[in-house]
Amino acid sequence: MKSFHDYFDCVPYLESQRLILRPFSRLDMAEYFDILRDDQVQKYLGGGVPLFDKEPHISNWLNNINGRLLKSKTVFTWCVEEKSTGKIAGRVDLGGFQKKTMAEISYHFGRSFWGYGVATEVVEKVTSFGLENLNLQRIQGLVRVENTASIHVLEKNGYKKEGVLHCYPFGKEFHTVVMMAIVSPKFDE
Repeated sequence: MKSFHDYFDCVPYLESQRLILRPFSRLDMAEYFDILRDDQVQKYLGGGVPLFDKEPHISNWLNNINGRLLKSKTVFTWCVEEKSTGKIAGRVDLGGFQKKTMAEISYHFGRSFWGYGVATEVVEKVTSFGLENLNLQRIQGLVRVENTASIHVLEKNGYKKEGVLHCYPFGKEFHTVVMMAIVSPKFDE
């Protein structure tokens, strides 16, 4: 059986019914930047996901997410690809690991993938990976209170609302956010 540390050699390949979660590559960047250029996508990201569509920023980012941040066991960053078309649907992160027991999930998707259960499917896969493979006790997500669609995605995957945080650091901005979390049944009191 693999231990927590064994999963950080490379970004784990995960697959759901319609989607592939895999490392980002240089070939994904143009399509990913198109997602980030959409103001409706950026609306709920708190300015925390900048558009870095020039060199050397692209190379640095790819080296960080697929190398340095992975090796330091800081975060998994997955590119989400639709199986049937090969189109890039978005991104999901699981990171901020605390004592190998807790992590935070975050995600964003291109607008053409909204409303089709893509986020729900991805959150289900990453949550399952975190709780079952990494043996995390808790996964949490911070969501701006007005982002009801994202709150609903987390609720459908068993996350519970734990509270509202006012004027909370969110990305590079401050917002009122909802703390959503799921606790492993193995550790739930």
